[in-house]
Amino acid sequence: MKLTYTLGKSDFLEYQLYASSKSKSHKSRRFRSRIIIPFIYVALGGYVVSLGNLTEGLMFAGIGVVWFLFYPKYSKWRYKKHFQKHIEEHYQNRIDKTVELTIEDGSLLTKDFTAETKVNASELKELIELPKHVFIRLTTELALIVPKQKIKDLEVFKNEIQSLGATYVDDIQWQWK
Repeated sequence: MKLTYTLGKSDFLEYQLYASSKSKSHKSRRFRSRIIIPFIYVALGGYVVSLGNLTEGLMFAGIGVVWFLFYPKYSKWRYKKHFQKHIEEHYQNRIDKTVELTIEDGSLLTKDFTAETKVNASELKELIELPKHVFIRLTTELALIVPKQKIKDLEVFKNEIQSLGATYVDDIQWQWK
């Protein structure tokens, strides 16, 4: 099976967002920011109230509550912007370039404008299916990005990759949060 396709900024962005959403450190950082900062503001508000400044104390506590409620939306936007800048800076030479992916003889052959690479079946870790993409994650934690629209027969493609030893991961419901 041979696929020829190009990868745009949105393809790289979806992979970066997906990887971030599965990263323990990113999840932990986002969780801490959502909890710790409002806690500090509410505690500071309680302290200010104890000093007799009810209005200022309630303002601090209100800021903490607003932060807690709206941080997920802000965090989603902020991470997306960060990854967009990262892609423009680090992937600019790979955007809109043709990629060839060939499955043959128990291995994957990839070819782009810079190199040809042969990936042995033993190096395949996961086949991750998202709504618009398929990621083939290697044991080195690198991944091959394949837009689903470029795959003529998705089931045959998935079966071939799985037959090479990749574990199938169904994240078809995944979305960036």
